[in-house]
Amino acid sequence: MREFSFPKSNRLKKKKHFQFVYRRGKAVLLPYAVLYVLKGKGLQIGLAVGKKLGNAVVRNHVKRMMREVFRKNRIKIKAGYHLIWVARHKLVRGNLTCYEKVFQDLCQKANLIVNEDG
Repeated sequence: MREFSFPKSNRLKKKKHFQFVYRRGKAVLLPYAVLYVLKGKGLQIGLAVGKKLGNAVVRNHVKRMMREVFRKNRIKIKAGYHLIWVARHKLVRGNLTCYEKVFQDLCQKANLIVNEDG
């Protein structure tokens, strides 16, 4: 079960780390979300949900859903990247399946999915 955890070592929290990834990273765009990808050590993710998406209750719900999707899919993603997942307005109305599809599409587009062939 440890593989499905979301430890602090997998989180980007400081503003300077977010700014570094925003400036140096490559953006992958979809109508529902944006994923910024930067080569780094380990696998770390930051979640960004702007105030334009709704009040605190809505934003916290979106972040909880995003964290859950990352937690479940972390083992499928290549290590050695810093990611920032930015929610767009269309994502707010989605269910967990929608979040998973969006995240998997973003990772696929950014070539972050681990080959299961070996």
